[in-house]
Amino acid sequence: MIFIVLIIFSLVFFVYYKVQQSRVSGPAERRWYSAKGSIAIGIFFISFGINSYLSLGTQVSAYVTVLFVGFGLVNVIFGAKHYKTFLPLARKEIEQRQS
Repeated sequence: MIFIVLIIFSLVFFVYYKVQQSRVSGPAERRWYSAKGSIAIGIFFISFGINSYLSLGTQVSAYVTVLFVGFGLVNVIFGAKHYKTFLPLARKEIEQRQS
């Protein structure tokens, strides 16, 4: 049950961040929202993979779980790196726009 809720929330956040990414004007702020979306889709892949293994429990679902968890971890790790990189730049863009 927890993985189904996590799947739904991560998809909602992914769509939200992608919409926000298209609305902002600054390039660093756009990349910042893209990094957040990457983290959200990574959490989706991890949750979906684990949920598929727990519900099916077959050898094929174990392979699918390994693929999805691996791909999800790559998205989360690189998304977090990009988030840390673009957060200060996005803050500068927001401050410049407000002043």
